[in-house]
Amino acid sequence: MLYKLNFNFVTNKQKHNGCGIASSYTISLTAILFIGLSAILLISALSFPSSVYSVSSHISVNSISNKTDLTNQSSFALSFKEIPDKVKEFILEDVVNKSNAGMVVGLIDPNGTKVYSFGNISKENNIPVNGSTIFNIASITKTFTTLVLADMVKHGIVNLDDPIEKYLPVNVSVPQYNGTKITLENLATHTSGLPFMPSNIWINNTIGDLNSNYNETQLYQALSNTTLLSKPGTKFLYSDFGMGLLGHILSVKEGVTYDQLVKDRILDVLGMNDTKITLSQDDTKYRFPVGHQNGSEIQTPEVPDVIAGAGAFRSTADDLLKYLSANMGLLHTKLDESIALQHLIQHPSISANPMNYSEYVALGWRVLTDFGTETLTHTGSINGWNANVGFIPAKQIGVVSLCSCDISDADTGNLNFVLLRLTGMDSLTAHHN
Repeated sequence: MLYKLNFNFVTNKQKHNGCGIASSYTISLTAILFIGLSAILLISALSFPSSVYSVSSHISVNSISNKTDLTNQSSFALSFKEIPDKVKEFILEDVVNKSNAGMVVGLIDPNGTKVYSFGNISKENNIPVNGSTIFNIASITKTFTTLVLADMVKHGIVNLDDPIEKYLPVNVSVPQYNGTKITLENLATHTSGLPFMPSNIWINNTIGDLNSNYNETQLYQALSNTTLLSKPGTKFLYSDFGMGLLGHILSVKEGVTYDQLVKDRILDVLGMNDTKITLSQDDTKYRFPVGHQNGSEIQTPEVPDVIAGAGAFRSTADDLLKYLSANMGLLHTKLDESIALQHLIQHPSISANPMNYSEYVALGWRVLTDFGTETLTHTGSINGWNANVGFIPAKQIGVVSLCSCDISDADTGNLNFVLLRLTGMDSLTAHHN
């Protein structure tokens, strides 16, 4: 998948079905303000503890109080925004109870949104998670980076086929492959030939021990000293190096920080006010869970500012539903043309998926198709966290799944495939030692 800074080094297959800062399209967003008051109710079906499970909806929820017909559950007879009880049971038993993590799932269709919440912020803070809880979204950040690129292309500021050396200092030696130069499009589609990460980003050369103070000088040094692994534009090689470099180049071109660039061009337009890189004290204390791996709380590395475009953003289910609404055409803004460009397939991809669909890569998005249904998705994962966003444009349905658990504990990408009705419940995965 395209997507994640996974310092536990999952396989490429895992990474591309999830995303880290690495993640996946990971290829892992919703309506600006739906009219009406949000309704919140606690569910006790199948004896789910009310303290760890709640639902909020931006549509009428009177039907939720009625007993759900479970007879056809295996064939997904429920309406799209009704999560099957077997899936709820999986989330509670295999994710929340075993990983001690919190999970929030948001669903959107033309009739509105619904958010399901499971678990609490942390062991010390038993505040239940909800649609406004902030999660690390890791490589889903990449879709922000590539949407900024598409928007700058639409405004004539840059071109997809521009060689990247055009936007870098003259003293930076940009690698080529037998004379073929890296372009902005190559960075946005993971076809640059750059390796997964810069070789000098690890503390004491210990792979996995990320240097959060990694800076521009070191990034340029790494670029100058890198030998490309393939000819640009010919092979899909997931690269946080490349996507981080793209975010840096675009921010330098505009003369603002990367997070301000995303805020100006995307977040402010869509009203995504809780999507950010830097959290306030109150955010950290009351709205930001602790990451978990194998049932234990762990410390998550900070993504260096200079490669923030690869996976530094945090967001909420409510905000990502706004993002999905724009991507699905349920919300029309001045970003519409840029989003359309971003969704266009650029290259075939090589990731694997439970449905055995053919895979392609757009600008930052993973595109899956059986040549009848097209799904766009992206996963984001980093130590102790993983998230996924996915949607089917033709059906105008989408899903956001956010978890303060490691991708080795539960794969939100596969969960979303199930919730989008692309595959059966046997694709749900949770792994615990």
